[in-house]
Amino acid sequence: MRTAIVSVLLSLALIELPPRSAAAEPDLLRLTKDGHLKQRPCWSPDGKQVAFARHEGATILLFLRDLKTGKEERLTSGDAPEYDAVFSPDGASMLLTFDKTSPNQGDIEVYRLALTDRKLIPQATTQGALSHEESPCWSPDSKRLAFTSTKHGNQELYVADIAGGDWVRLTTDAAIDAHPAWSPDGRTIAFATNRWGDLEIALIDPDGSNLRRLTYSKGLDDYPAWSPDGRRLAFTSNRDGNLEIYLQPLSGDAVNVTRHEGIDNFPAWTPEGRIAFVSDRDDGFDLYSLIPSAP
Repeated sequence: MRTAIVSVLLSLALIELPPRSAAAEPDLLRLTKDGHLKQRPCWSPDGKQVAFARHEGATILLFLRDLKTGKEERLTSGDAPEYDAVFSPDGASMLLTFDKTSPNQGDIEVYRLALTDRKLIPQATTQGALSHEESPCWSPDSKRLAFTSTKHGNQELYVADIAGGDWVRLTTDAAIDAHPAWSPDGRTIAFATNRWGDLEIALIDPDGSNLRRLTYSKGLDDYPAWSPDGRRLAFTSNRDGNLEIYLQPLSGDAVNVTRHEGIDNFPAWTPEGRIAFVSDRDDGFDLYSLIPSAP
């Protein structure tokens, strides 16, 4: 069972909108054309592949797409719903989330996938009572991961060593904390939280200290993604009444970089500094990328 935040954004993604206007973005590229709903694209460190989740019927599966040839392949051979795949900084493996069927509800867990032999390794899994572990991200040195868990009842942020060991709990708030993203310099984790009412983007140090608020809006701000240089964050927001991709420096104002009547969601950066996202601007949800404007 997915988090309440994901359910809200996916329901927004299915709202029928008026006819779309022409794209206003600079150098917009369309990467897929099948129209199926997609989530959370992630580029390989060498820029040659993109991983993403695609909804197919009643399930959601992960795919790898070769950006030169357009060839696609399943990331795993399992039947359980899978999503949120992210490449390790060295490109040797990936973290991903499985929603495994249990008697009454899904048992969501984080696994690591070695790309050489496609071996799946449990990484952050249920400990004792049923809990949900999801939304993994890597530290820039590939030695740790951040993720969310309901291990203690509420959805909070945690950090753990890839090699195993105890989890470090970063947040202890009654609010929902979701979708962590580790900065390229390793000093900061961005995440979405509703502790101030609606969803906002917050920052926290990897030891759980120095929590601070980054965004201030009346809408939902979610899915933070760091630029390769670590100076800016892209995120999804409906602060202007429609889901768009915004770009914000660590100090300063956010700028809408998509500016389209269609739904734009799930921002991700390519290694060369383009912003990729999922959009329904051409009737169906596909992957696009653009060169972001200032800031």
